[in-house]
Amino acid sequence: MKMRNLHWLMLLAFWLPSTANAQFDEFGTFLGISTYSGDLTERAIEPLEMNFAAGIYVRKKLAKRLGLKVYGYRGIISGDDAHSTVESRLWVRNLRFESELYEVGGLLEFSLFSFESDFYKGSPYLFLGVSAFYFTPHTSLNDRTYDLHKFKTEGIEYSVFQPAIPFGAGMKLNINNNGSLGLEFGFRKTFTDYLDDVSGAYPDLSKSTTTADGGKSLQAQLSYRVPEVIPNAPTFPQPGQQRGNPDKNDWFFFFGISLGVYIKGQ
Repeated sequence: MKMRNLHWLMLLAFWLPSTANAQFDEFGTFLGISTYSGDLTERAIEPLEMNFAAGIYVRKKLAKRLGLKVYGYRGIISGDDAHSTVESRLWVRNLRFESELYEVGGLLEFSLFSFESDFYKGSPYLFLGVSAFYFTPHTSLNDRTYDLHKFKTEGIEYSVFQPAIPFGAGMKLNINNNGSLGLEFGFRKTFTDYLDDVSGAYPDLSKSTTTADGGKSLQAQLSYRVPEVIPNAPTFPQPGQQRGNPDKNDWFFFFGISLGVYIKGQ
């Protein structure tokens, strides 16, 4: 993990508990999976691209059925053309990526039942909120790892800090009025198509800086990887040739369980 990412995580780890003690009713942890949907996945949710995720959160009860949740999650998202179907021929494009993803956000949670009733010890709930996230798309080439964002593989500059709209549903169980056990399914609508560093078209890679021996530049090698699987493919793609689908932004998801401890009596 890069040092700057570790600093973000440490700041979050210290900030959330202190916020919980000062203002909130519950402090908890989240464990689950993270995945994404974009140009390097054929299905909305790709089972082969599910990765470990974890986080911490605090909650505050605003009304009988309404609560506020503030959280910080860390996950990994990934995609690989090698997992595409033969019929789609996306495997020829031969692109792949992996990215650490850090998200902080706030959610309004609406419970279908009130926890104040002795009959209901738990309740399904819906949530909607806002968040900000940081991602780090990278890939491997010749046993080395490269930060794709730095190489502008489509000739486009994009930000690795982005907003999102988290929404979804969950189930929360009250444990002896001391804590809660939850199950959560969360979707994130983003406003970027570059979670996987793939969106539109190939730039003119023939004009990119060549290596000292006259070979293709790293930008060209990372952007256009067809020759790795099709030896007689053109050395460079045609400028403007389709590389991804610019009409749909990428999504990412967090699914998992949470375990919380009540700071105040419920």
